[in-house]
Amino acid sequence: MRNNILRNDNDEGTELSNKTYLFKNSINQMLDLISNLEAGQTKMPNDIELTKLLSISRTTVRTCVEELIKTGVIKRDGFNKIVLRPPTKEDYYEIDEQNSTKEVQIEKYFLNLINTSQLLPGDRFSELSLAKNSGCTTVTVREFLIKFSNNGLIEKIPRGRWKMVKFDDSFARELIAFREMVEMRALTELLKFPKSHEVWQSLKVLLEKHQEVRADLENRYLEFPDLDRELHLIIQKSSQNRFTQQFFDIVSFVCHYHYQWDKTGELERFTVAIDEHIDLMNNLLTHNNAGSIMSMEKHLRSAESTLLRCVHGLEQ
Repeated sequence: MRNNILRNDNDEGTELSNKTYLFKNSINQMLDLISNLEAGQTKMPNDIELTKLLSISRTTVRTCVEELIKTGVIKRDGFNKIVLRPPTKEDYYEIDEQNSTKEVQIEKYFLNLINTSQLLPGDRFSELSLAKNSGCTTVTVREFLIKFSNNGLIEKIPRGRWKMVKFDDSFARELIAFREMVEMRALTELLKFPKSHEVWQSLKVLLEKHQEVRADLENRYLEFPDLDRELHLIIQKSSQNRFTQQFFDIVSFVCHYHYQWDKTGELERFTVAIDEHIDLMNNLLTHNNAGSIMSMEKHLRSAESTLLRCVHGLEQ
């Protein structure tokens, strides 16, 4: 694995050369695309196609392409990028953490704006204001917004500005169906783990957190969204599927945070959800497979009803 460090440039176009998580992950994804080219095919997708395939900006694409040229993996031929050799293990970056500190920082800051009703459907905001208020760079902010622009809640408007939008009934149902397919598959994989696996200890600790919050829910119910995300992340990680994990943030953003815009009956919704979580984890920790599946199905049905009620409420 490569571990060299490029020079530290200050301008936005070269900021990514500091080898952030985004840069490393984008390089690795491009190398995967090259590895998966059909036999005899030597041309990479163009820059616009790469931005769509990898959900990154053109600035990031150009920076990564230049890196692959330097390492001799590809070369430019006019507007085309030609593969010179197949990637090797040494071409890939080792990524220890899922996200860099700054990427986690902007995500938490942005989601907190939603959770505290500082961002509502129809509101507009700029990349610059987010960067200034979150303490992150405009590049980090822009990449985060591009990543989540596919979820239908963020819409790009001119001059570095964005708009919060809401999705309709059909979008919500399609997303719930996708989530159900992914999470039920992940749950069946989790149920195969041996009793000695570390995941069971993680679930035990998470169950205790749930019980503590449940005991004082009237005062601590705003802690539930984080617990919700943690549980579903544990379940989805069980599938050990890179594509599932890539989509988790988008599904989480929509399913776990969209209803924050509608505060009606919030405590009641969280009460139902946290009780369903506790029931599910109790079944998982006692290795009751049938009970776990039934608990998950019930929880996903409740989540669907909650999301649809919120969507309809926001339309009124």
